[in-house]
Amino acid sequence: MKSKVLSFAEYDQVDISMYKKVFKLDEKAYKKEIDFIKNKNSIWEETGEVTYGAFIVCNLESENPFFNRENLKIMVGQGFFHKKLEAMCVGLKKGTAGVLDVDGEKVTVTVRSIQQKKSPVITDEMIKDLGIEGVSNVEQYEAHLIREQKKKIAENEGYEAVQYVMDKVFEASTFDLKKADWKEMTDHEIKRLKAISREQGLNLETMTPEDFEGKMPFSSYHELFASVQNDSWDRLCGYLLGREYAEKDGVGYTMEQYRDDMEEYVKFWHETKENAEKINTYEYSEIMFYVNYYYNKVKEYVTENFFKELPV
Repeated sequence: MKSKVLSFAEYDQVDISMYKKVFKLDEKAYKKEIDFIKNKNSIWEETGEVTYGAFIVCNLESENPFFNRENLKIMVGQGFFHKKLEAMCVGLKKGTAGVLDVDGEKVTVTVRSIQQKKSPVITDEMIKDLGIEGVSNVEQYEAHLIREQKKKIAENEGYEAVQYVMDKVFEASTFDLKKADWKEMTDHEIKRLKAISREQGLNLETMTPEDFEGKMPFSSYHELFASVQNDSWDRLCGYLLGREYAEKDGVGYTMEQYRDDMEEYVKFWHETKENAEKINTYEYSEIMFYVNYYYNKVKEYVTENFFKELPV
C-alpha cells in the first residue's frame, strides 16, 4: 500500500476521564476464588461429634430394610441418602448408638467414624503452586484477583471509550491516504464476506432481506457494501498506525503465523483448510493483524485506566 502516516497523536495521551468508573469489588466472585484455594488445600480431620458438612461412616439398624445398613457413608447435610435422617444425626457422638424416629421408623445409628473438612489459612506456598506469573504470595494474589475483576469489567464496558480514543487519534493525526488503498481495504472485506456466503449456498450480491436476517444487520448488498466501504477508511488508518507501533515493537506478521491462524480457524469454525484460506487470505489476515495490533494497544490503555482513583 502507498498510503502512509505523516504524523500521529499518541493514544495514551487521550483523556478518557468521562468514561471512568468507580470500581466495586464483586465479593461473591472474590470469595469463590479464595474458597477454591482453601478447598484445594483442605484436609479431613477425625472429630468426636457429628456436625453439618461432616463425612461419617455409620451402621444403621431398623426393621425397615432401607434403614438397615452397615458401613454407610454419608456427607451430612447433602441429602444424598436421607435428608431428615442426616439432620437428626447432628450431635451424635463417635462410637455411641443413637435411636432416631425417622418418619415413624425406629432407626438405631452407630457412628463409627466422623471426619470434618478443615479449611487452612492460605499461605504463600499455596499461591506459588497456582503458577500465576508474577504472583508468588497472598498479597500479590489478592491484588491479582482485583486486577482480573477490573480487566473483565473494562473489557465488557469499555468499548465506547476505546472507540473514542481511536476517533480522537484519527482526528489529530495526519495521513496520506490513497483511494486505491481504501478500495483495496473494502475489496478484501467484501471478498471475505462473499466467500462466507458461498459456503452457506448464497450469492452475497443477490441476497434478499430474508437471506440477511439473522446473519448480518443489512437488508441488501448495496447497504452492506456502503457500510464496509465507510468502515474501511478508519480500518486503513488503524492498519497504518498498527504498522507504526508493530515496527517500533519489532513485531511483524509472518507466513508461519498465518498458518497457525488458519489452524486455529479450522478448529474453531470446523472448516476445511482450503475454505479457511479462501475466507481469510494471507493479505487479508496481514491487514487485520496490524488493525488489531493497534486496537489492542488502545484497548489495553483503556483497560488499565478505566477506573477512577479514589482518595485514600
